[in-house]
Amino acid sequence: MKKITNNNLSSLNFRCGISNLFRISDFGFRVCQRGFSLVEMLFYVVILSFALLAILQTLIVITRSYGILKSVQSIEQESALSLERLVREVRNASAIDDAGSTFGTTPGKLLLNSTDISGATRTVEFSVVAEKLSLKENGVVTGVLTSSSTAVTNLVFRKITTTRSKGVKIEMTLTSGSGPSSRTENFYTTAVLRDSY
Repeated sequence: MKKITNNNLSSLNFRCGISNLFRISDFGFRVCQRGFSLVEMLFYVVILSFALLAILQTLIVITRSYGILKSVQSIEQESALSLERLVREVRNASAIDDAGSTFGTTPGKLLLNSTDISGATRTVEFSVVAEKLSLKENGVVTGVLTSSSTAVTNLVFRKITTTRSKGVKIEMTLTSGSGPSSRTENFYTTAVLRDSY
């Protein structure tokens, strides 16, 4: 048996102290492991709870903002398409059929007398059917001008007649989305009939 000298003992203690202070792991050096106290654990749980709450709140705000943005975009696209078609048909019409139209109330109906490219007579009717703007040509439904994501909640036509011209003022309200992301917008435009300037 070897006798351990003071020099050997001090170097052995130094090596044991160093090896206990730093342990080699897969991630490199780290301080010796020790457990967490209950107070430290509660402190970390509180911090993590606040962090998770902040993340959830941010996700809710982002989701709501996306829903609002989608509703507004849908309304803008639908209004541009439907109002452009309404104004174009009124400008190309030769007369307004007063008997077949409903003015000053919602849901309104507008019946226009017009001609097609070949010169044949044609009627165009705009009305609301199941909260969608419907287009009829010669009494046959040719299309719906608003999509299923947008509802027409108000459509009013007002006839404008002066000594020189005839026209139609159009008021339309579109709604899109549901719940907190629901949006409603009002649109107004006026169109004058062909050859009545």
